[in-house]
Amino acid sequence: MFQETSALYEFGDFRVDTVRRIVLRQGQQLALTAKAFDTLETLIRNRDRVLTKDELLKAIWPNTFVEEANLAQNVSALRKVFGEAPGENRYIATVPGRGYRFVGEVRSPAQSGTELVLERSFTADVAIDEEETRDERQHTWVSWLTRPSGFVPALAILAALGVIAIVMMRRSAADAEKPRSLAVLPFRQLAQPAGDEYLGIGLADAVITRLSNVRQLVVRPTDSVLKYSGPVVDPRAAGRELAVDALLDGKVQKAGDRLRVTVQLIRVADGRPLWAESFDEDSANLFAVEDSVSRKVADTLALHLAGDEKRELARQYTQNVEAYRSYLQGRYAGFRFTRQGLNQAIEHFNRAIAQDPSYAIAYAGLADAYTTASDWVLSPREALPKAEAASRKALAFDDRLAEAHSSLAHSLMHQWKLAPAGAEFDRALALNPNNTAIYFAYSEYLSALGKYDESIAALNKALQINPLSAEITALKAWPYYLKGDNQGAFDAGRQTLALDPDFWFGHMDCAMALHEMRRYPEAIAEYEKARAINPDSTLLVAGEASTSADAGDRAKAQSMLAELMRTAQRQYVSPMDIAAIHAALNERDAAFAWLNKAYDDQSEMLLFLRRYTPFMNLRGDPRFDALIARVGVPQ
Repeated sequence: MFQETSALYEFGDFRVDTVRRIVLRQGQQLALTAKAFDTLETLIRNRDRVLTKDELLKAIWPNTFVEEANLAQNVSALRKVFGEAPGENRYIATVPGRGYRFVGEVRSPAQSGTELVLERSFTADVAIDEEETRDERQHTWVSWLTRPSGFVPALAILAALGVIAIVMMRRSAADAEKPRSLAVLPFRQLAQPAGDEYLGIGLADAVITRLSNVRQLVVRPTDSVLKYSGPVVDPRAAGRELAVDALLDGKVQKAGDRLRVTVQLIRVADGRPLWAESFDEDSANLFAVEDSVSRKVADTLALHLAGDEKRELARQYTQNVEAYRSYLQGRYAGFRFTRQGLNQAIEHFNRAIAQDPSYAIAYAGLADAYTTASDWVLSPREALPKAEAASRKALAFDDRLAEAHSSLAHSLMHQWKLAPAGAEFDRALALNPNNTAIYFAYSEYLSALGKYDESIAALNKALQINPLSAEITALKAWPYYLKGDNQGAFDAGRQTLALDPDFWFGHMDCAMALHEMRRYPEAIAEYEKARAINPDSTLLVAGEASTSADAGDRAKAQSMLAELMRTAQRQYVSPMDIAAIHAALNERDAAFAWLNKAYDDQSEMLLFLRRYTPFMNLRGDPRFDALIARVGVPQ
């Protein structure tokens, strides 16, 4: 018998003892194979970063060739032991295209200042390894049970196992009743005062932001519920359409300096109310209502929250109600994704920051607005440094804010800084693997690296969280398009229009794919539909002009180019749009002149130049390869 110091890790109500190589929950040992334990220990010891699949395979099966499926089986076994439902990622987060990361809040001996000393004995231990054969396992247990000293303890163990099985069955039945997915509808406004249009959507968005940090719960993002902002909505029908288990439906009424919010949580399957309550607050106390609603939802759904999730749910990003109001207005304006809306969003976020200079999530919102406006509303050289600075300011105040890491990653990617962008995306996904906006930007990053299938996989993950998102479905066309799968890009465009017939992006997806299929009249018709919906987009003008040129209508292409040049005199126009028309007209010198201006502007589209088909006729020109080398486009 000898003594040995143990590394003991605790998270949630689990304890991991690396000397005895066991996992305990409330004093009870859990069944894990040796390799599953190795997987868990490796993930915990490296919890400060994402571990790639190759790293894990080499650590767990050194000097052995093993298929990735074995690693996936180990991770799946661990998730079952931890009671994680698919997509929860409370303890182990899957980072698409990368690997895994342990994200549970770990308490170790170093944190508590204590050390656990265990005694290890080689007497009376029965060890079963997963490499044993079935016959060996049976022989070990039978020989132990038939020993005189083993029979009575065996009866006690079997009786205990029977009780545990009954408890677990009851618990499983209760867990099956718990809603695992939720939608928060925009709060309907009664007697809406002028200037308060943002309030219903803003409050819903704030509650969604809080609840999306709860890993046990899949919460539909704000963009998926915007269409339910009308005065008359059938909650159960909305819930069925959104494919969720439960739905939060609320009304808000403002009268003078008073605010009344009435909410009810409904189980979609049978329409049964799970909880309902009214809140009467001073209108200056908006976040008190948001805080109360978020807590009540979590309590009603009986979610067992980890420590970090409880803090996220209770966190108030600001104590300044005017700053909070400005932030909600910025979110509301940004959801419109128009030139005017983005300019207003930037204005509102800046006001929120002026009202509370430590308002971390407002800085993240400002960064997203600048990055979205880049190469469209504003020059990238103007917008992207501001986006990066705002993101870094947010992280200076709150390094655990997933939205800030994502906004920084997005701004860095647009500035062609792909390596640091990847690290920030890893951090954002580890902090909140249920945020669809992160996957949206991450897929673009993967496409820039030429990882088109992984980009599609990231968007499919986002669609698991938000299956009715026209925006996410529309973006799926881009990696298909870049990899040369024109039918895949066209199908994504059609699926987008099935979700939202008036979404201009879906028509553009179809147009780009039809152009590559040389179905020029159909492509032009799709571009015209898109332009009728979004007349401010110069990208659509460039697309239709290029298609017209390839179809042999040079006069129309030249006329549209002249239209674009006139537009450039009164507002920002991306040089890439002008270069694309010159390339289609086979005006090579002019095309390269404008591509060089795009380089000076740091246009994000240059990341995709190698595969971006409007410029394929420039390939073979030394200037084309030289430009790609200057940008640093991945091979």
